[in-house]
Amino acid sequence: MQGASRASLAVVREDVRADAATRTDLVGSQLLSVASLLGRETTLRNALTDNGSTPERRVELATSVFTGKVAEPTVSVLSTVVAQRWSPPRDLVEALEILGAEALLAHAETDGRIDTVEEELFRFSRVLESSPDLQLLLSDPAISADTKSTVVADLLAEKVQPEALTLLTHAASHSMSRPVADRLDELVALAAARREQLLADVRAPMPLTEEQTRRLAAALERIYGQEVTVAVSVDPDVLGGAVVRIGDEIIDGSIASRMAAARRSLTQ
Repeated sequence: MQGASRASLAVVREDVRADAATRTDLVGSQLLSVASLLGRETTLRNALTDNGSTPERRVELATSVFTGKVAEPTVSVLSTVVAQRWSPPRDLVEALEILGAEALLAHAETDGRIDTVEEELFRFSRVLESSPDLQLLLSDPAISADTKSTVVADLLAEKVQPEALTLLTHAASHSMSRPVADRLDELVALAAARREQLLADVRAPMPLTEEQTRRLAAALERIYGQEVTVAVSVDPDVLGGAVVRIGDEIIDGSIASRMAAARRSLTQ
C-alpha cells in the first residue's frame, strides 16, 4: 500500500480506534466478510473507490448497499473508509482486512486473551511453514476459497480462540492476492503491535528453557528499547545458536550461518 492509500489507512485507523463500538468480534468478522465481497465484486469495489465521485456519494452508496446486512458500527466503519482515497481500488480491500483484524484483536485484548491469540497465529504460521502439502493446497488456484477455509477450520476447530480461527480461515481462503505466509506474518505483527511490543521470531535447534527465553528477551529489549515478546520455533537446520527475526531485521547467530561464512571465505 503506497501514497494516498497509506495516508488514508492511517486516518481511518485512528478514527476506528477511537470508537469503542467497533472493538467487537462481530464488527471484525463482518469487515472481513465485506473485504471478501469487494475482492470478488469488481464493479462495486471500483464504484466505492471512484475518485471522480464525491466522498458523500461513495458513503451514500456504501450505506445503501450494507445497511441491514451488517451491524450499524460496521456500516459506520465502511462509511469512514470509503470517504477516503484508495489507489489502486484493491487497497480498499486490504484496508478492510487490516481493520477487521484489528477489531478482532481489540476484542481479544479486552477479554484478556490477546497473548493467546498472538501465540496461536504464530504457531499456525510455523505449522504452515513445515507442511509443503498444506502450502500447496492453500496456494492452489483450482481449489475454492470455501474449501481452503473449511480445511483450516477443520484443522483448528476447538483448538484455538475464536478470533484466531476467524483470522486464520480468512487468511487461508484469500491467499491468491498475497501468499498466506505473508498474511500470517502480518497478523502476528498486528497482534504484537496491539500490545505495544516487538515480536522476536526465534529459531533454535531445540526448545529454549524459561531462563534462556527470559535472558534473550532482556537482551533484545536493551537493543530495541522496548518490550519484546519471544516466540521460539524449533528448526534443526539451525544446528546451534539461534536466528532471531524482528520485523525486517535478522540477527543470525547460528552455527550453520558461521559455517557457511567460513566456506565462503575459503573459496574467495
